[in-house]
Amino acid sequence: MYAMNFIQVGKNISNVMTQRGMTQQNLADKLGISKQVMSKIIKGRKAINVKELSQIAFILGSTTDSLLTAESNTVNCEPGLAFMGMIKADEIRAKVELLRNAIDQIHLLEELADE
Repeated sequence: MYAMNFIQVGKNISNVMTQRGMTQQNLADKLGISKQVMSKIIKGRKAINVKELSQIAFILGSTTDSLLTAESNTVNCEPGLAFMGMIKADEIRAKVELLRNAIDQIHLLEELADE
């Protein structure tokens, strides 16, 4: 799983928590973990395994599929990249996504090294 996907899973978990009126502390308590660890999961800074994902889905009354679902297959244009416009060629989009994933991995490693 790429770092970008951990971020997406965290966003999906957060969205379901909001829908259920659940806080990070509530979910952390039910999982038997600290709020700090839960926060890292939500922010995509902690990798979770299949068992943890399954437990989270069960507690939230959701499915693992919904927690793993990506928002879209398009490359989002961040303000710094807005000059590029929408990338239409699949080959170029794939290359940009590869670069973005590599950069995300580097950022994740930097954050882990700082801890």
